[in-house]
Formats: sequence, C-alpha cells, structure tokens
Amino acid sequence: MRTGRLLLFLMFTASMVGIAGCSATGKLATQNVAGFYDPGLQLEGLRYTVFNLDDSLSNLYFRFPLNELKYQQISGSKPFARYRIDYQLYAGYEKGILVDSGSYRGVDSLLYSGIFEDSVKIKARTGKNYIIQVILTDQNTPCSYVQYINLPKFLHNGPADFVLTGLNNRPLMRNYILRNEKVRIRSGFPQDSVVRLSYLRYTDQAAAVAPFLFSPDNRFLPPDAVKTGEISFRSQVSAPFSYEAEGLYTDQLTNGKRILFCRFYDGFPEIGSVDKMREALRYIATDEEYKKLFSMPPRLAVDNFWIGLTGNPERALSQIKRYYKRVEEANVLFSNVVEGWKSDRGMIYIVFGPPAVVFRNSSVEEWTYGEPGHPLSVRFYFHNSAGPAGIEDYVLTRSEDYRRPWHQAVSNWRR
Repeated sequence: MRTGRLLLFLMFTASMVGIAGCSATGKLATQNVAGFYDPGLQLEGLRYTVFNLDDSLSNLYFRFPLNELKYQQISGSKPFARYRIDYQLYAGYEKGILVDSGSYRGVDSLLYSGIFEDSVKIKARTGKNYIIQVILTDQNTPCSYVQYINLPKFLHNGPADFVLTGLNNRPLMRNYILRNEKVRIRSGFPQDSVVRLSYLRYTDQAAAVAPFLFSPDNRFLPPDAVKTGEISFRSQVSAPFSYEAEGLYTDQLTNGKRILFCRFYDGFPEIGSVDKMREALRYIATDEEYKKLFSMPPRLAVDNFWIGLTGNPERALSQIKRYYKRVEEANVLFSNVVEGWKSDRGMIYIVFGPPAVVFRNSSVEEWTYGEPGHPLSVRFYFHNSAGPAGIEDYVLTRSEDYRRPWHQAVSNWRR
C-alpha cells in the first residue's frame, strides 16, 4: 500500500509463462485499434512508459488521475473507486504468441485524491522486441482503456534502457523536457560512466507535405547547430541537468545515434502562442494565404484568416476551437522527433479527424476513413521508417489518389 493514501486494498497478481510462450486468442495485427486515436475513448491523463531493468526483467510504469474514475458509494461506506490493470506481453504484432501476463487491482477510498502511479515487473528476455497490450478497467463502469506499448529489447542500450525522471526519480512519462526543467536519466549503463550527448538544432522543421505530393522530404535538412556535452552517471542514475535550447538530444554510445529526448517550444503540447496558431494553419491555407499570414502580426493574421473563411466571428471561434484542439491532440498522440502536428500522422489526423479503422503491425499502420470496403472510403498507409538520429517514425506512403479526398477534407475546414 502507498503511504498517505487510503487504499482499501492493492493487490498485484501475475501468471508467468515460459519464454517459448503459448497460443493467444488472436494476433494484435488483426485488432482494430482506432480507439487509440479517439480522445473520447481514452482516459485523460493515462500514461505508460517502460524501462529494462536487466536481461530478464522490465518495468511497466503507469500513471492516471483517480478523479477520472467513477466513485461508487454503498450504504454506510465511503465513496470508492475500483480499477484493474491487465497486461499481456506478446512476441510481436503478427505472431499471437503470449510470453507473459498479469494483473494489478486496486481500490481507492480517498475521493478525487490526485494522481496514482506505480509499476509492475514483466518477464522479458533480451534478444527480442515485444509488444505489451495493457488494459485499464474502471470496474465501477463498463469502461476499459486499451493501449499497445513497444518494449524494445533486441539489443542492449536501446530506447527502453533509459528513462527520463524528475528529481524525485519518478518517470516523466514523456520524451520531452521543459525549459530549464531539472531532470535525471536512469539507465542500464555501468554504474559509473559518462554519456556524451549531441544537441541537434533544426530551426526550420517544416510541416508534412500534402499526401499527394512527392517532393523530397525537406523536414530534416542537416541541423544548423550541433553541440556536444557530457552527463555523468553514478549507480545508473545521472546527475541532475536541464536545457534551455530547443532541439533533439541524442547519445553516441552505439552505432548510429539514438534520440534520448526533445526540448520542444514553450507550452508544448498546447499551442501556447499566436505564433504557433499561425504556423499550424499550414494544412488548410493556400500557399498564397500562408505566405501572406507571415507578412502581418500573428494575432491579426490568425483573426483575419478565420473570419475571412467563415464570414462571422462566432463561426470563426467555433472553428478555431475545433481546429486547434486537433493540433494539440496530434501533439500528444504523435510527437517523436518533431512536434506531433508536423508529422504525417498528425497531418492526416488534423485534417480528416480520428480514423474509423486502424490496423497496426511491425512495419505499417493502416488508417481507414469511412466504411471499410466502400468505394468512397479512404485508406492511408504509414510505414515505420528511420528518421533523424535513426529514430523510427511512421511515414505516409503518398499517392496521387489522395488529391481529391484531401481537397474535400480541407474544403470542410474552409466553410
């Protein structure tokens, strides 16, 4: 039980199976996971991260706000929330082989008692990459929230062999830091070592181009600033550090570079400023309009753009709320080496909205808008590709076939 919290009970049970595994009921690659990208179907504030403890064990950390759960009151008792976390470890999306599973159950009687966080240990041997299916169930309601978490363990010094933490040594549950935020890195490196970091600055990270354009991807030209520095580790925990400059921070311990974290703009993932509001109009403004936006003060540019499209301030305000809500959701869902709204998946999400059907395997995500198989439905394919610093991200396979549906979707924003 956690101190300072009135938990009626907190129980962790796990059933471990051999590394050879057994047949699961289905393959993850055949499951429609569109709910991952529908904020209305997710628990707000629910976060996961993983960390490899050693060659055979990994930690799955989780955090969620208890006030998002339903508290139930039985006659004569205090209100209480009941929740359960079930996890299943699979040897990839396609194989359907269950490697490990377990559950974590809890009851909380302290009404609206803040953020709950803890972790469970998972048996996962080095030499493979895994997928964790995690289900958080609010047992006072019929609601369950499913997520897939990548657990890379094929090589040592992979992205799950470190975790960003605060000064309290609790995981941040995000891959970015704030301006001058004091953080640490917990790692699987030798107990006493020094890590060399490269700071890469890309001043003009352009937004994704339209899905029917085949122009070269110029979002990642050579960085205009490269600096190196060192962070010292003792007992596998780094000394506290902070950064002010925006950019990508990567380590150089392995062949090729691997990103550790980003420093995005102030206020991220919220829009935060009218400058960012203006920049994010890239997808629904014409080239001429977009160029004109940068010839006037940002607030005037944003106001003129939306009022010019909609014809009246009330309609403009409605569209502004809807559009920038999508931008901020894209930042939460798709940020990796760039702000999420600038990514290919972020672009499609903002313009088209949450997809109706999503299938994911080890190499591709397939998004469908409309009824699958219907001649008017639109399907997008995002392939897992290496970007800056060798970090994998999903890149859209572009096609001329997208020209018409793209213009139709953009025109809906311009009414």
